[in-house]
Amino acid sequence: MDINEYIASGTLELYALGAADDQERREVECLSSIYPEIKQEQNRLTVAMENYALTYSAEPPADLKAQIMAQLSFGDPQPEPAMMPVPVSKPVYNFTWIAAASVGLVLLAFALFLVNQLRESQKVQLALRSTNTGLQDEIKQLRDRQLSSDAVLTLLKQPGTRLIPVIGNEKAPGAKLAVYWNANLKQVAVEVSGMPKLADDQQYQLWSLVDGKPIDAGVFENLPTTGQIQRMNRAIGAADAFAVTIERRGGSPTPTLTALVAVGNV
Repeated sequence: MDINEYIASGTLELYALGAADDQERREVECLSSIYPEIKQEQNRLTVAMENYALTYSAEPPADLKAQIMAQLSFGDPQPEPAMMPVPVSKPVYNFTWIAAASVGLVLLAFALFLVNQLRESQKVQLALRSTNTGLQDEIKQLRDRQLSSDAVLTLLKQPGTRLIPVIGNEKAPGAKLAVYWNANLKQVAVEVSGMPKLADDQQYQLWSLVDGKPIDAGVFENLPTTGQIQRMNRAIGAADAFAVTIERRGGSPTPTLTALVAVGNV
């Protein structure tokens, strides 16, 4: 848990103001008992709110008691007078109290507004952070593709690079794969064309056949866009043929012959 991020979330301010809901209140009380930093910040905010209330509180006027007592009568009982209209006295308002209460309500509303603004700002920051992470991932993928494309172009321009067509068998009719191989550089690249779509846990694997013995040449993806060339990460210095099998994702140390889908002779 990021303690600093939670402290900055505004939840502790709501708790100190008494505006937190039941879930937020239980959360603050639970976390403050676990993390001393949160407890310390909660105590600081509580003291700050108390100091604020003391600073802006107003003492009642000194003559208020005398005014109230003047309105009351504690003398001996008198004969009941004849019925007379009872004058209605106007209530006595203390405008100092009203003004202080109004200022307190305004400041409380403003504090709640600032807390809500803080929460909205944090939501925006989290969204921007997530977007930034996604953009960084996309930039990294584009950079990796560019580096791979540059390496493939370098391979294709090298003298001795050969193109070996690999054709699908009865298990993958119509499948085509172009293998670019340079024996001197021991580098291989593939260009997929019309290979069947695989399950998420499967992957195509290329094999170099030398005297009938299969040598792992690496795995590759069935990219949806044709014309994209993928460079393999295995050094292949000899090959009589190239073959393709369907293996579990990540590849297999030995080919699954029942899953052979394409072969091409060098």
